[in-house]
Order: sequence, then C-alpha cells, then structure tokens
Amino acid sequence: LKDLDGVRVAVEPLSARAIVLGLTEGMLKSRVEAQVREARMRVLGQGDFPTGDPHLRLSAAVAERDGLVACALQVAFVQIVFMRRDPSVTFNRGQTWKADAEVVLVPGPELVAAVTTELRRQVGQFLEDYRAVS
Repeated sequence: LKDLDGVRVAVEPLSARAIVLGLTEGMLKSRVEAQVREARMRVLGQGDFPTGDPHLRLSAAVAERDGLVACALQVAFVQIVFMRRDPSVTFNRGQTWKADAEVVLVPGPELVAAVTTELRRQVGQFLEDYRAVS
C-alpha cells in the first residue's frame, strides 16, 4: 500500500437477484469512490494506469431464503506484481490486501443499507492500513 498515487475502483458483476434486491455495480462503485475521496486519496479513472495498476476490487454474492438475504461482501486491493528475485517475471494481477469480511444477513428490504454499512467498514479498513504505511 506504500507510495500509492491513487486507486481505481472495480466492482465484479452482480447477480440478477442482487440487482432485483436493489444493489447495482454503479451504486457500489460510487460509494467506494466517495469514501476514498473523503480520505483525500485520488480516485483513478478507467484511462489512468499508474505503476502497478492499483485498484480496489469489490465482489458481492447474494443468496436468499425464507425472506432473509445473505450477502458475502469482499473488498480487496489488487495490483500487478513481480517476483523480487527476478523482476522480469510479472503476474497479471495479485491480491496484496483484503478486508476482514463479514456476511450480512438481513430481511430483503434492509439489504442496501446493511451492505452500505459493511462496505464502508471494509473500505475504512483499507484506508486505515494505507495511512499506517504512508
């Protein structure tokens, strides 16, 4: 996390059921970007590719049963990595940080609020860890 110029935010595609329940990739992305900006960290656009192509990747899996919705939400930091002993060997992307994730379990109408709270907590964890090494 040291020496980051900023991060791009990428949201993995959501299931059709997640979208029906009120989650959208755009909403999740904009909430993460807003929190990153609040912390005075630069949000990179799609055309920005600084060294390592650093980005926060968000994935959310939703399951529903008996009126309750479970959402496994995960925020991870991903970047291009290389082997220190042989820098010519690079890997397309490597996850070099991830939040302590928790599964949200709520009635369907409360899903968006609960996911927003959990997302804010996980992104806050990233920002706290970033500040600790900056």
